[in-house]
Amino acid sequence: MTVASQAPAQVPTQVPAQGRAARLVGRTPAGVRPYLELLRLDRPVGAWLLVVPGWIALGAIAGPRDGVLLGLLLLVYGVLSRGAACGLNDVLDARFDAQVPRTAGRPVASGRLAAGRALVLCVVVGAVAPLVMGFWSVGAVGWAAAGAPLAAVYPYMKRVTHWPHVWLGITINWTVPLVYGLLTGGLGGGVLYGALICWAVGTDVIYACQDREADVRAGVRSAAVLLGRRSRVLVGGVYAGCVVLLAWFGIAAGLGPLYWPGLCVVAGQLGWQVWRADPADVGACGRAFGTNPLCGLLILVAVLAGRVGTLG
Repeated sequence: MTVASQAPAQVPTQVPAQGRAARLVGRTPAGVRPYLELLRLDRPVGAWLLVVPGWIALGAIAGPRDGVLLGLLLLVYGVLSRGAACGLNDVLDARFDAQVPRTAGRPVASGRLAAGRALVLCVVVGAVAPLVMGFWSVGAVGWAAAGAPLAAVYPYMKRVTHWPHVWLGITINWTVPLVYGLLTGGLGGGVLYGALICWAVGTDVIYACQDREADVRAGVRSAAVLLGRRSRVLVGGVYAGCVVLLAWFGIAAGLGPLYWPGLCVVAGQLGWQVWRADPADVGACGRAFGTNPLCGLLILVAVLAGRVGTLG
């Protein structure tokens, strides 16, 4: 049976989202709910994973005043741009999503929202997202808009390579060069960017392990599909690379002694994920992935602690 010929109605519905955001979206009128779900407002973990890299970069180089203002703008930009990117992904991947139990209930895949309406919403929200950065400067709009092509290409990567996670890492951490560009006037933060790309690759491989069997049937490519149970080795490797690069970054950025205990905690949290995320256990992978907002917060706290005495 081909991918196109399989009927979405034969696939189990999407696993319900949990948490306060999901409950708030669930209380909205039925006609509005599919649009909010399309933008993933019921599942804020992904937005956090896009915003926090920018906050980490701010923690490393910004003063308190700039950090607060730019941090708020990044929050709004991150939520909007992530929503637009996820919606576009849903439109382009509707036939694949319909075959995967975890994603079959998404608005477009399930037929609750027409693809045309979803695409219009994504284009509008995606256009508005960079404009939010105009409250900082005109140049900030350009830096933010430069990340849009990366997000637009991502849905196609899983069709051509088993390594879409690398492209996602480059895309989701775009706020790092954005922050350095705005605050230093040029490219910078390459080591931090590399560290967070490694982190994103590991988190996304764990995420992909949840759908491995369904992805094999649907013909979707990922490292989880390619490596199977050996995916854990890959996750351990990229997480080790993340810790090494974060250590390099701490030295290069001149962070103080309080940074290093924090980095040890980050390393422990990443190690726990590797231990916990058995590729054969879908639930364990989901729980390990769900701890990454905590991991991002730990990195941010470590960077801020390393700057104690230097903020002014």
